[in-house]
Amino acid sequence: MPLHALRPVRSLTFLCLLLMSLGAVAGVTGPVVVLPNSYYLQPDKGGQTKLVKHDGGRLLPGTIAAYAVSGQIVAGALGETTATSRLYTNDLEFTGTADTRYFILDTATGKLESNLDEATWRKRLQELGQRSDLHIYPPLPW
Repeated sequence: MPLHALRPVRSLTFLCLLLMSLGAVAGVTGPVVVLPNSYYLQPDKGGQTKLVKHDGGRLLPGTIAAYAVSGQIVAGALGETTATSRLYTNDLEFTGTADTRYFILDTATGKLESNLDEATWRKRLQELGQRSDLHIYPPLPW
């Protein structure tokens, strides 16, 4: 087949790939922080950060107070971001209280562990091959 005959096929292939790519992110609108494997951080109506999956569905009932990404793992704490942490963007490491609840999302498998206390959270991080002293930070203001 002559090369000039392949041009329409290549154009059609490119168009199909573009449409599939756009369709893959169609469930997410507005500003987002892209995480591994089509997970996102996105603001809710109150400007707090929520964790969502590729179709736009919320993964956790609460908001994200702090997080870190390490490879395929997203780990963090639940709760509202404080006004103080917003003053310094996300330069200040998050410090939880005894009531703080933590989560771990393995984006490769979709497994989500939530409502963990800090000791359990750090132990699970270590079991997953992560550093048990992982530092988490508040999300940037939207």
